[in-house]
Amino acid sequence: MKYLNFQKKIIYHYSIIYKIVKNEKHFPVHATISLGNFCNHRCIWCSVYEYHKLKVTYINHLHLLDFLKKAKKKGLKAITYVGNGEPTTYPYFKELINEVYNLGIEQAMFTNGYFLDKYQDEILKYFTWVRISLDAGSEYVHEITHGVKQQFNKIINNIKTLVVGRQNILPTIGIQYAVHQINIQDLYNSAKIASDLGVDYFSIKPVFTRGAVGKKVEKNNLKFEELKPIVNRIKEDVGNNLMIFFRPHQFSSHSQEKTIFNYSRCVAGFFNLNIYEDGMITICGPNKVCVGDIYMDLEIIENNIFYKSKNLKLDLCPAGCRYHELNFLIDCIVNDKFVRENHVNFI
Repeated sequence: MKYLNFQKKIIYHYSIIYKIVKNEKHFPVHATISLGNFCNHRCIWCSVYEYHKLKVTYINHLHLLDFLKKAKKKGLKAITYVGNGEPTTYPYFKELINEVYNLGIEQAMFTNGYFLDKYQDEILKYFTWVRISLDAGSEYVHEITHGVKQQFNKIINNIKTLVVGRQNILPTIGIQYAVHQINIQDLYNSAKIASDLGVDYFSIKPVFTRGAVGKKVEKNNLKFEELKPIVNRIKEDVGNNLMIFFRPHQFSSHSQEKTIFNYSRCVAGFFNLNIYEDGMITICGPNKVCVGDIYMDLEIIENNIFYKSKNLKLDLCPAGCRYHELNFLIDCIVNDKFVRENHVNFI
């Protein structure tokens, strides 16, 4: 199986690029959704650590479904369940994913994997992809990184059962490893486990300085030079069995504590919305740039996306934002000077 990066995925959304070039509005095709701020794990570098110190809050699934019905008519095509909490602990998870499937909206999920067995049948039927945050290659390190006891083996078994249960190529199943000096020694073994399980990919990302980092755990001081030989060994030993995602620019950005890409405007909101358990909607998660809530008229939300995207302070962008590559690429398309200098019509 091949996987498309941002540069290739946006080919399928040329209508959005056209609207950006023409300086017009467009409703996003994707949304990330935090169903609640409760999590059964207490990861030492949790990026939403502050939310877990508040009282438990869940989104109203009926109100969310009403929003999604209207959003689909506006062009929403897919949603991903993410933190602030663990999606599978949401009280109405089964009912919600069933209704979203009936709406014809694609679904995906980030999860710690502990409750995958509770929803295996639904995940295999309804989901396009599932990514498990593992961050360890042994029970000992998993207990340290995720703040739980004796869950590693069950999670591994849940992943194995999910892989075996697939009737076709979907859902795509991957493992993500957030690497830090505390768990770097387990990185290779985790990749080997991923290969043995038969998952589709293994993603290696740095632990960024946010959330609990600097509070519950020391800042990440790993250097790219330390990781490179381990990643190369992983690619050599298991790279034929699964895709290895390792993006050097993420580590370069982290070491510099700023993005290494230069662009003039963030257009992430034209592609993605972030929906939170209190109903708030943002186009920038780290800086909480609010454009409304799930109870507002979608035309107002679309207008807010258009105008606020022009006024975001890019110097406040976090080093690890997943949309840096996308913004840089779109900037290359709409920047007349860049277009002229790179002779784009001489193909």
